[in-house]
Amino acid sequence: MTDFLSKHAVRIYAVLGAVASLAKLYWPGLPDEAWLAVAAAVLGLGLGEAVQRHEDTKTLKALYAPSPWEDELRGRRAE
Repeated sequence: MTDFLSKHAVRIYAVLGAVASLAKLYWPGLPDEAWLAVAAAVLGLGLGEAVQRHEDTKTLKALYAPSPWEDELRGRRAE
């Protein structure tokens, strides 16, 4: 389950943003201030952090992966 959440965090936050929009549509009496605060928190803080963590994970994996050009740079031929 945590793998799924990790891989699809951006999509999950997008769905939460869509659900928040639908909440405003189905409950028109919802105060605008409350709606805007929830929308800003879900889309601004949550989505940005999820994307940042995902990109940081990809960067760390790439940092420790062997370079495909390392042998060429060291003068060795690929066998």
